[in-house]
Amino acid sequence: MCLVCIAFASWVLRSSDPESADAWKAALLANVSALSAIQYLRHYVKKKTPPQDGP
Repeated sequence: MCLVCIAFASWVLRSSDPESADAWKAALLANVSALSAIQYLRHYVKKKTPPQDGP
């Protein structure tokens, strides 16, 4: 899921025309996709990391 969101964000930015008036929509969509992928990855890493005992 994480890689799909990042790949989609990358595709949106490469396929959009930076000179068009709607370029901000493509950038916003790419940023939201990338942020959700990062959030998902952080949540997944926290879930996988076993709790460590203190000293």
